[in-house]
Amino acid sequence: METGKYIFDFIVDKDGPHKISKESYLEKDRLALMVIDMQNYITENLYTGKWSSRGSENYYYKKAEEIVIPNIARLISFFRENKIRIVYTRIASLDENFADVPSTAKKNLVDEDNMDINGKRWTLHYKDRASFIEKRLEPAINDVVVLKGGSGAFCSSEMDLVLRSNNISRIVFTGGLTDACVSSSLRQAWDRGYLCTVIEDACIASCKEDHDAEIKILGKYYAWVTTTGALLNYLSS
Repeated sequence: METGKYIFDFIVDKDGPHKISKESYLEKDRLALMVIDMQNYITENLYTGKWSSRGSENYYYKKAEEIVIPNIARLISFFRENKIRIVYTRIASLDENFADVPSTAKKNLVDEDNMDINGKRWTLHYKDRASFIEKRLEPAINDVVVLKGGSGAFCSSEMDLVLRSNNISRIVFTGGLTDACVSSSLRQAWDRGYLCTVIEDACIASCKEDHDAEIKILGKYYAWVTTTGALLNYLSS
């Protein structure tokens, strides 16, 4: 759209999120649902610890089981039925020695504190069960899975190339953790010109305070914040 001497690839709307029309955020031929790192180490209490609940088990796993996983499943079902692209991220190393990830990320992927509730150490090598995508949300044959070596999908994987190759420039963000990989990936997407929507009740953080604070910041600067129900109603209308 041309506004004065400026040309944008969206419709300007003073009443829309960040003065962009909601229609522009959800152009179906350029849209993808992104499921960030919904892997076993995030979703199963077997791996409870610093990468998930961090001592907030009652909040974290209750919200994951009762709200977040069901909402992501609803979104996945709708996007598949309507033949809209779904892209998963999976943080994992392809190399046995973790040589394909930055040293800062490597420390996290092989941290000695990564112990399951039985005292068994785990890593995020791509063959490690902890790194597998949650079975209830697992990808279908036509979905895209992108492995990343760090928190931000656009700086630690070929995500930008994958999306642009599929004519995607609008992203609906879900997954975990809200204040880590979701936030990092969304901010990097915004800075690369993607229109970003974040689904507040389809994301999870270690505690409510962290989740709420990050959602507030993302909504203030980078994304249209909405809910699963609102998004599905909008896309169905």
